[in-house]
Amino acid sequence: MRSLRLIGSAVALASHVCAQVASTTSCDSSTKICYSSYVSPENGISFGIALPMNVTDPYDAIISITAPVATTWAGFAWGGTMIFNPLTVAWANGKTSVASSRFAFGLNLPQGYDGAEYTLLKGTTANSTHWTMTARCRGCTSWQGSDGSQTVLNATGTTQFAWAQGTSAVQDPSNNASAFNVHQAFGKWTHDLNAARSPNFNAWVASNALPPAATSSVSRTPTSSVQTTASKPTTLSTSAIPTSNPTSTGKGRIPASCSGVSAPVFSSVLASGWKATKVLGGLTNPRGIVFDSAGNLLMVQNGKGISVHGVSADGCITSTKMLVSLNSLNHGIQLSADGKTLYASSMTQVYAWPYTASSTSVGTRTTIITGMYNGGAHVSRTLLIAPHKPNLLLVSHGSNDNWDYAAGSAKTARAIIKVFDLSAIPSSGYNYVSDGYVMGYGMRNEVGMTFDGNNMLWGVENSGDNFQRTVSGSAKDIHQNNPAEKLNYIGDVTKPNNNWYGYPTCFTVWQPSEFTDTKFQVGDQFVVAPNSTFKDDNCKGLATPPLLNFQAHSAPIDSKFDDTYSNMYVTFHGSWNRAPTTGFKLVAVPFTKGSDGAYKPVAPASSGTGYTDIFWNTDVTKCAGNGPSFSSGCFRPAGIVFDSAGRLYMTSDTSSNAELWVLGKT
Repeated sequence: MRSLRLIGSAVALASHVCAQVASTTSCDSSTKICYSSYVSPENGISFGIALPMNVTDPYDAIISITAPVATTWAGFAWGGTMIFNPLTVAWANGKTSVASSRFAFGLNLPQGYDGAEYTLLKGTTANSTHWTMTARCRGCTSWQGSDGSQTVLNATGTTQFAWAQGTSAVQDPSNNASAFNVHQAFGKWTHDLNAARSPNFNAWVASNALPPAATSSVSRTPTSSVQTTASKPTTLSTSAIPTSNPTSTGKGRIPASCSGVSAPVFSSVLASGWKATKVLGGLTNPRGIVFDSAGNLLMVQNGKGISVHGVSADGCITSTKMLVSLNSLNHGIQLSADGKTLYASSMTQVYAWPYTASSTSVGTRTTIITGMYNGGAHVSRTLLIAPHKPNLLLVSHGSNDNWDYAAGSAKTARAIIKVFDLSAIPSSGYNYVSDGYVMGYGMRNEVGMTFDGNNMLWGVENSGDNFQRTVSGSAKDIHQNNPAEKLNYIGDVTKPNNNWYGYPTCFTVWQPSEFTDTKFQVGDQFVVAPNSTFKDDNCKGLATPPLLNFQAHSAPIDSKFDDTYSNMYVTFHGSWNRAPTTGFKLVAVPFTKGSDGAYKPVAPASSGTGYTDIFWNTDVTKCAGNGPSFSSGCFRPAGIVFDSAGRLYMTSDTSSNAELWVLGKT
């Protein structure tokens, strides 16, 4: 959920657009294939593209990647960005090389993509200094974009491409569906595709195609999530806890196990008095979850769509089906107060479907909000409907990068929450930038939103990465434990909230000892480079501070109150930007109701212990958060929701080991 928190990213964006065409033409002496080529000056990796003369969609392409052996994998983005376009990833395997077809729906390990198929060609080799992968690709030059439209690569002019490289070992080089770690470097360039066209294209493919045996393992990457090879974990023990124990509400019961469900993939630890049971596995990046009026669980699976699951009285899953197949959906999901309309979000749009709970079926999709930022680091758009004002839909939109300076203005409609009236949707839908009203801005990525017992809005915010504190020209690294993640009080959603919550200027201290120029305490506001124009003290009175703080890089992404509003539960998704890592757990924030009737955390903002761990991994050092090859020993909490019996359901979206859990007090 965070910029630079890229999990197994194949290709990412550079911060600039190349203004000049950087490609040249060259021919391979052994295969006779002539390419429009680019060599990255940063690492010497070369990328060659050859196209047919007739480039009417659909058309094939030849791609050749040559890299030094120190490059453990190289990625190529056909659309010039990491997400929502075909990715060609390649690496060495013994004396040959592997082509892997991928597609990223967010900033995580790109999934296998069966929309593109590769046939290896001669010249695919590896030796002591370099490796080369050369292949004909079918399906690389056109694809479905994030808004559902079809994109076709313009082959008669220039276009932008992007590359990335890794320097840590691919988990299983012989498997084209292997996991691989986060990129070490990335960049992009402008390429002349008109120069790549040739009437000899078909002859080149025919004369250089390798035998089927050499291409069968890489011709198509499976559509299922990438497999990992984690050793068998210790199963969470539940045998000592009887199945009749109620949850915290005294109504629901947590099953000891569910029939047909495999053992938990990862070992885990529970707080005293709690019980957790895995109820479903084999999911694809599960994120947001809601219950319908009939007790069915609806789930967004990032890059796949919305699935619906029947739930038995004991809390187990009894049935599963895909309700909406739409790969642009990635996180947000809500049901209307009457349960008859389903809402879900992509990076750029919010959709609505008529929904019938009794038959778990949907009607024709409509688009109700457009115009959200296309691209950037934060692609999820959290949705929430006000329980006391069911016509109000809240949509959270994160920044477009770690540092999105323009988002300091609410007019950009980034790093913001906006409110839209569902009872007055225009015929063409709302535009996110120009329509709706502001419900707080300057929140870097306010992913998890929830209402308290007074129907006041709260949110949890992912703060920044890789921070240095620069004072009088001297820089000090403070990123290990700063800035804090935040719990923000946002308030009454029936009227605009034009408060600024600090981003991208004012941040919150988590560990004061990392600052040597100023004496801080937890919860104080700071700027990364104080100067004569804006200093730390300027944040006071300008930026709305959080009411509680979380450890830096915990990455909170969902939050829910229990039925007594005495605890807010928060999922810590975890990140790569700390050593050792933190997060990868479910926590509880104790709340109290003051004499004024307002809810607030029990602990003050200056506390570093304002929350307790509920469900966590046994060894957080395995939870690197930067690629399944290094975090395959951990579950990764994402979405949470309470059912009518008071049980807490939680998704874990760790690659192919994605699961659904149910938790409750004993």
